Amino acid sequence: MPTQLIRNPVNPTQLTLLQEVFDDTCAEHGIEKTSPDGEALALILVNSLQKGSADKEQLEALAGALVQER
Repeated sequence: MPTQLIRNPVNPTQLTLLQEVFDDTCAEHGIEKTSPDGEALALILVNSLQKGSADKEQLEALAGALVQER
């Protein structure tokens, strides 16, 4: 039987948080939101939040680290 990853649904407050971190990161680092880098960043942020990283500072640090590696 395959192992399922448990992910929590995103509520409206968390969605606003994700959008803010995503928008700020894209603007600060010149990332086009619909580019492959932008889409990857969005996906990683959502997955991280669903797995428990719901703190703004944690998400910003993650986004910053991801951008530095690209």
